[in-house]
Amino acid sequence: MKTIISTSKALTKWLNIDIPRMPSPDGKRIGTQPLVTDSHTISWQCHVIQNRYKGGGFTVIAVEAYSRFTLLLPFDYAPTQEELQAQLLEAWIMELVTIIVELDMLGEEQVGVIFDRFYQVLSSVKWWRNTDLSINGHVADADQWVKQTINNHNADALSEDDAEGLARHINQFSKSAKDGNGKKQRFYPIPRFLEDGLYRFASGLFEANDFANVHPVKSPPVTTQGNVVSFADYRAKSKGA
Repeated sequence: MKTIISTSKALTKWLNIDIPRMPSPDGKRIGTQPLVTDSHTISWQCHVIQNRYKGGGFTVIAVEAYSRFTLLLPFDYAPTQEELQAQLLEAWIMELVTIIVELDMLGEEQVGVIFDRFYQVLSSVKWWRNTDLSINGHVADADQWVKQTINNHNADALSEDDAEGLARHINQFSKSAKDGNGKKQRFYPIPRFLEDGLYRFASGLFEANDFANVHPVKSPPVTTQGNVVSFADYRAKSKGA
């Protein structure tokens, strides 16, 4: 399975990394290509904000293309590309498992199997400099939520617990996006995020639970070249440190 991390110009500059723009098949909308989440690919649009003007900590906002599920990652420094990727993916699987446990859908031993499957499936991640404008509105909404929350608490940054709680609050609101036929539809992020995650990481693992593919229509192919950071390699290095 391919995972795409699409970074805004601000995030690329903050990380001080040089990654290529997502290519445009028709030469149009360069740097603003639509992101695809389908049976073989999952895409995240990522951006960074400084919590206060020229001061305070930073918050990385990540919004998944299909579910519009939002993750908030607080930082008081600019991490490396590998560190940010590891934290994003860890937050992704932790949120998925938390929802599964809260809904009492799987037993404790089955949750452990999902973690293993997650790490096996995400063997590599592709990074592109790109902003999907249809997702960017949801990123901007999260930006306002973060800054308003910080101002209300007269703080400089969100704690990890506050970031998780605020993201969960944001994900309870309905979102809108166009379907494969260009028709606008409204939906809630959490059910889509859960269904997608169960299909990817739990389907076929348990005798009584076979989860359906929520992406039956084949999407246009996404090019696989890009700035690659191996999640497996990074985890191996971390364990050996």
